[in-house]
Amino acid sequence: MNRSWLIGTVVLITAASALILPQLAALEPALHLQDGVVETLSGGGVVLESSNLVDMLEKLPLTLTIDRAGWKGNVLSLDLKVTGNDPEPQELYQNMARVISFAFQETVNVDQLLLRIVAEDKWLDSRRLLLAGDIRRNEWSLRLQDALETAPSRPLPESVKIGLRISESELWKKQFIYP
Repeated sequence: MNRSWLIGTVVLITAASALILPQLAALEPALHLQDGVVETLSGGGVVLESSNLVDMLEKLPLTLTIDRAGWKGNVLSLDLKVTGNDPEPQELYQNMARVISFAFQETVNVDQLLLRIVAEDKWLDSRRLLLAGDIRRNEWSLRLQDALETAPSRPLPESVKIGLRISESELWKKQFIYP
């Protein structure tokens, strides 16, 4: 009798599971993965992927040329190229701010932005680093981004450099800040 009771219980649990599990699946949350697009509860935002990276970056209103771009593991790497006509530092800061805005305000999955401003010397066929930033979503703030965008053509405030992890090369300091 004991053995038949055990077999009956197992059959009953199996049948109940077959009926209950499909009902639970219908109650899944509002996050869906469909054709590589994620819907979020927080509203707008693009999911950046390797397949749409070029299309998304092409839409950025930059005055500098995008030299290199990469996407790996929620990290966006971007090099902006300065060629000739000695731009003012303020223009470079504004380009950096636009890229930061794109990465953290227009996308939902960029956790880190590795941004570099490089100068290209066509005569020597070389590239030299001017500015670099290691900006992270969890440390980014709109206040820091606005301070960068409205920074004058002189040295950045230390709070902005620290907050956005921006480093300046010696070439940057010699050519643009302390000529």
